[in-house]
Amino acid sequence: MQTSYAGDGGGEPGGNPADLVKVQILDGDPTVVCVSGRLLFDTLQPLVTALAAVDPARHPRVIFDLANVPMCDSSALNVFVRTRTALVAAGGWLRLAAVQPMVRSVLDITNLTWILPVYPTAAAAAAD
Repeated sequence: MQTSYAGDGGGEPGGNPADLVKVQILDGDPTVVCVSGRLLFDTLQPLVTALAAVDPARHPRVIFDLANVPMCDSSALNVFVRTRTALVAAGGWLRLAAVQPMVRSVLDITNLTWILPVYPTAAAAAAD
């Protein structure tokens, strides 16, 4: 099963195409959530909506494929941590794959790589 969600470019009329957030969920074990676009406080809604459809009890192992996410802010980090908390409570985990340099920098500065392991690809994250 594959499900897709898309945002509106940050709420501005016409929106900036670079701010358009798209989310695609690839159902499986683990579930892969492919995200594209800048994850900022005003563009996060497609990711939040998509994650609401992922039941931690049925899908406790999730990989966020961030290959097409050039940047994120603290709002996105909050979503990552809340998602991880729900998955761990269900006996699972959250892994990040293909993290881009600016996102990696934010993760390193906040020391979140300690609880959000980073892998070069979704396949590597699934294999570990």
